[in-house]
Amino acid sequence: MDSQMDSVTITNGYWYYFNDQDVRITAHGSGYSGRETIYVNDEVVSDRRNLIKMESSHKFCHLGNDYQVRFKVTSLMKATVECSLYRNGQHLATETKAFLSKDNQSVKKQIFMCFLAGLVFGGFFVLFMEYFSG
Repeated sequence: MDSQMDSVTITNGYWYYFNDQDVRITAHGSGYSGRETIYVNDEVVSDRRNLIKMESSHKFCHLGNDYQVRFKVTSLMKATVECSLYRNGQHLATETKAFLSKDNQSVKKQIFMCFLAGLVFGGFFVLFMEYFSG
C-alpha cells in the first residue's frame, strides 16, 4: 500500500483497504469529482459518480459471493467518510477517514494555498477587467 494513499488529500481522495480471505478489496472516493471506484485484486468491478447523495452503495459478485461496499458521509464539517464492506449481507469491516483531522497538518497549508491562489487570480481578474473596460 502506498503511504500517500493512506491519508486523505484533495488530490488522492479517500482510499479504503479490506481483505476477505484471499480477496483484496479496495475502495476509492474522489475528493473533488465524486467518482467512486471499487477494485477486487486491482481490477475495477464498480465505478460511478456520486455528487449529491450522502450515502451510496456498490454491489458486485466475486467467486460466488455477493459483496457490497457502502460509502456514508458522517460529517460535512470534517469531510468524514465511512466505508463498510459486506459479504452475503454480513458486515465484515468498516473504515472511517476524514479530510480535516488532527493528524492531517497539511490541511492548513492546503487551505492557505487555496486562499492565496484566490487572491492572486482575483487580483489578475480585476486588473484584466480594468485594462479592457477603460
